[in-house]
Amino acid sequence: MATEEQAKAFIERIAPDVQKAYKLLGKVKPSVCIGMACVESGFGTSSLMNRYNALWGQKVGTGKTATKYWSGTFFTTKTKEEYTLGKHTVITAAFRSFSSVLQGACNFYELLNTSLYKNVKADADYKTQMGQIKACGYMTSSTEVNSVLTIIAKYNLTQYDGTTTETGENPYKLTETLLKRCSRGESVKWLQYELVKRGYIVAIDGIYGQKTYSAVCLLQKNSNGKLAVDGKAGTFTLKYLKEN
Repeated sequence: MATEEQAKAFIERIAPDVQKAYKLLGKVKPSVCIGMACVESGFGTSSLMNRYNALWGQKVGTGKTATKYWSGTFFTTKTKEEYTLGKHTVITAAFRSFSSVLQGACNFYELLNTSLYKNVKADADYKTQMGQIKACGYMTSSTEVNSVLTIIAKYNLTQYDGTTTETGENPYKLTETLLKRCSRGESVKWLQYELVKRGYIVAIDGIYGQKTYSAVCLLQKNSNGKLAVDGKAGTFTLKYLKEN
């Protein structure tokens, strides 16, 4: 059970990434997304969910749905499902793992944008959205909807819904003209945000490591010959990201 201090710290930690994911993919309100992460991960106190950034408990499923923001990695653990009202069944399930909270949040939004959740409506209020998510089968728990709604009210999570009117604006500043291995700072975060926006799997940590290098190479390969494949984000690659 999380303490009040842990609960508040968890919300403050994930809220910025949830808002960024909402700007990229929209529909379900950030308050709902944050509230569900609080319940699914016990405010981040579930060691496995926290370690693998699986804060929303997305299962692998067929492995073919909502894969743009998921690299295919997963872990297995025991979990309880309420297939029959009031009766909990312990099963071993495979859960998706992510390189960052932002990746996990993006995959959550990507999943909620699939046809499986077509009855979840963007113009509905957060209480209605939670009921719609339950009706579409996201969770088997008969108590999770009320738990999420209680958390939204208790921690005033709707405050995060009112700051997401822009769509797709990069929150980081680009001040450098050449980014490469070992580069660090906000310009690297700008680059990583643009890569995530296009579905490449990287953490937005401001460090130009191997995963960022590989993602840039893949972006360059996918540019249809417009960019040289060298793994560096120089003048032409940065311009390409700004214009495409």
